[in-house]
Amino acid sequence: MTPRATDPFAFLPADSPTAAEIRAFDWTTSPLGPVDGWPVALKVMLATMFDTPRPMFLAADPGELFFFNDLYRPMLGRRGAGAIGTSFRTLWPDVWDDIGVHVERARQGEGSMHMDLPLRMTRHGFEEETWWTFSYAPLRDEHGRSIGMYAITNETSRAVRTTQALRELNASLEVEIDQRTRERDQVWGIARDLYVVMTRDGHYRNVNPAWHTELGYDVHELVGLGFEELIHPDDLERARDAISQMVEGDVVEDLELRLRGKDGGFRWFAWTGVPDGDVIYGMGRDTQRRRDLDDQLRHAQKLEALGRLTGGIAHDFNNILGGIGGAIEVVTERLDQGRVDGSRRLLDAARGAVTRAAGLTHRLLAYSRQQALSLSDVDANSIVHGLDLLLRPLLGEQVRLDARMADGIWRTLSDASQLESAILNLAINARDAMPHGGTLTIETRNASAVDMGNGPADYVVVAVTDTGTGMSAAVVDKAFDPFFTTKAIGQGTGLGLSMVDGFARQTGGRAVIQSTPGRGTTVSLWLPRHVGAPAAKHAHIEGVARRGGGQHVLLVEDESMLRSLTREVLEEAGYTVSDCGEGTEALLLLAADDRPDILVTDVGLPGMDGRRLAHAARERLPGLPVLFITGYAWEAFSDSAVLPEGCAILSKPFSLHALVDAVADLMDGTRA
Repeated sequence: MTPRATDPFAFLPADSPTAAEIRAFDWTTSPLGPVDGWPVALKVMLATMFDTPRPMFLAADPGELFFFNDLYRPMLGRRGAGAIGTSFRTLWPDVWDDIGVHVERARQGEGSMHMDLPLRMTRHGFEEETWWTFSYAPLRDEHGRSIGMYAITNETSRAVRTTQALRELNASLEVEIDQRTRERDQVWGIARDLYVVMTRDGHYRNVNPAWHTELGYDVHELVGLGFEELIHPDDLERARDAISQMVEGDVVEDLELRLRGKDGGFRWFAWTGVPDGDVIYGMGRDTQRRRDLDDQLRHAQKLEALGRLTGGIAHDFNNILGGIGGAIEVVTERLDQGRVDGSRRLLDAARGAVTRAAGLTHRLLAYSRQQALSLSDVDANSIVHGLDLLLRPLLGEQVRLDARMADGIWRTLSDASQLESAILNLAINARDAMPHGGTLTIETRNASAVDMGNGPADYVVVAVTDTGTGMSAAVVDKAFDPFFTTKAIGQGTGLGLSMVDGFARQTGGRAVIQSTPGRGTTVSLWLPRHVGAPAAKHAHIEGVARRGGGQHVLLVEDESMLRSLTREVLEEAGYTVSDCGEGTEALLLLAADDRPDILVTDVGLPGMDGRRLAHAARERLPGLPVLFITGYAWEAFSDSAVLPEGCAILSKPFSLHALVDAVADLMDGTRA
């Protein structure tokens, strides 16, 4: 119903439930007096309540009579019935302690705000917890007097729930972080791996207790220490490169470094480093134990292989000794009987057995890299060409030989006889790897500025390739191992590849294997290029022995039988011989008036070795020719691969006529 113009409630909405309740209120008994006598401010505020888009209420004095707009009704819930004109304190007794202070302050003329007041409301038939913020202000009449208060409300339920959810999330996160921190600290504390937090300039910021367990350091001893101070000098360059990588933001993995323990010893650790802001996180896993176990395993494998190796050597030597002993026994019996028929054949057979034994010992020395090499200016093409006729019948009809020799091949500083032996060994291995036939290729080529571990250099490469069964990666890794063989006892000593590798390394080069199972193998000898004048050659061991002219030979040999035979042969060849068994005794002979024209000395003498004896002799007699005879060079020539001028080497066992030729060559001033 539309109110009349004179209607005192004309300012209220006609269709508002709350406005209807205000009209129905008994204003005649109201402490505010008759409607027409309302203060202007109260009328203005009642009208404003229905115009504002927010829930709003007011409490007018006296009695704090409560009025509200329709938007505020849901907040009242069950309190809504009869709420119009009810005392504020009576209507909200349960929250009065919270809001009473704001109401009083507003009535006294001071505005305030009550944040996030919880209220239970019924919405859509369900009661729920809500939160509201109230802005309180004084209600004044047209004369400025306080006649009550009003409040505008703003629901903050979503914000409060979000805040609560965030608070609960933060609390749960704190619990989780605390739990994970405890877990991390537990791992940090009990881990046997080394953990470190390091600054980007390479100083330790924090370390875990494993540093004490593994290396003996307490935390305070390491904090602030530079990383370089604990790293093995040989590993510093790699460590610095890794730090540079991490500073640039890269992750470093499996970087093996040796760290110095508090006791001064070094241990291997494999490091993983991750940069993060201003720090680097690192984890070092002990690989020393693994290395030790690997060494023990290799040692056990070497012992097992050594058993097979010695069995093969014993087999070969027993055959050789059987042949020599049998020949001597037959010749002896025939001499006792006054017969000499067939003696030459038997003695030739014994000599052949000695040559085979010498070859076997040379292989043993080659794989141990302790043979005496006579390095000379070698043409690899000439070596391969010279072996061509020997190899073809050796390989058999099923294996085709393909020699590919590059033009303009460089010369290499090598031992011609040992290079021949190495190529022969590789060819035999290749033949054995092709039981059903195939192609054996021997190739020579130049390789310029290749780094084989000692910096860029020029090499002459001799490669032997087969189309046979090939080798697995595991076999390739062990192929050069001196004690590794896949051959059964009686099928060879298994020293071929070991000898090849030992020989190549002695010359300053390398041997390299490339193999694929089922597709064949290539073994390459990388031999250093020789630039300059031809080097010393091995003492000549063939040809007709020459006679001397009474020259004085000083012979030093600790094996009495060999010394006696050597002296006899030299004297028969026309030389005057003084002999002794030790280096100190030889020095006394050198000090005598009878000056020797040549020194012939064993290398492996008791006390003073032959190399030092020769040096002492040349200090007294500069330019004295020296012939070294040796079966085991040990380390006498480890400092130089080339013999001094006027020196030569003759390897044991040797032909006595070869000894006479070698002496003659040196006496003639040649170095064959």
